[in-house]
Amino acid sequence: MYKRRGKDTNMRFLFGSVFFFFILLMTIVLFSYFTLEQYWDKPQDTSLRYEFVFSSEFSGKNYDLYLNDSLLYEGVPVNVDTVVAVNRFAVDNALLVVERETDIVSIHEIKEKQGRGVISLGREGVKLNMTE
Repeated sequence: MYKRRGKDTNMRFLFGSVFFFFILLMTIVLFSYFTLEQYWDKPQDTSLRYEFVFSSEFSGKNYDLYLNDSLLYEGVPVNVDTVVAVNRFAVDNALLVVERETDIVSIHEIKEKQGRGVISLGREGVKLNMTE
């Protein structure tokens, strides 16, 4: 008798394709699970509070203060020690101090813990001293 070879070849190809796509799907599911698992373990606490204080060297100068991309303060610090208080809204934060006349930007990385930061001028530019 004559046996149809095409049918067997097509069935092998079909089962091979289904097996390949099953393995591919399982790989994607496992990769997504292990990647997102770190966010499921612990809730991110963003209820901490930062305080930033302009020192007396900033009087009479026009500055902007940003936390990440949000404007916190704009203008000339009026008091000797102008305090800007803000709640932490991300895990990794950066403080940007922009001098408006020259558009010089100073970027400072903020710790994850709450604290008080004193912003002062030095020879190298704007400095940030964080204390808890």
